[in-house]
Amino acid sequence: MKNVLTYKNAERKPNGEPPAGPERPLPTDPRKPMENVIKASVILEHVSQCALDLRPKIIRHESLFHLGHIKEALYIKSNSTINCDNGLSVSAVWGALINKFQCCALLN
Repeated sequence: MKNVLTYKNAERKPNGEPPAGPERPLPTDPRKPMENVIKASVILEHVSQCALDLRPKIIRHESLFHLGHIKEALYIKSNSTINCDNGLSVSAVWGALINKFQCCALLN
């Protein structure tokens, strides 16, 4: 979410608008920070090309980092709209289990 704020503030600077939220002042040329944050996040790349005010949300917090990566891979495998990447490599057996029990289905 910090990358979204950095991008939005860099976008506001040429228009003379004040920055949103607690953020360090940007350098005189805001294009460099905008390019850096776009490279860091697929979400930001999409936000920069989309006219809508997107508000990404965190699906789940996980205290154990490795377990979080595994769960992320399972969510990505079962919900093709979450990420552009494939996450961690997950066995095809998991796909069958996910589909049978709908354990990674996103509820709106």
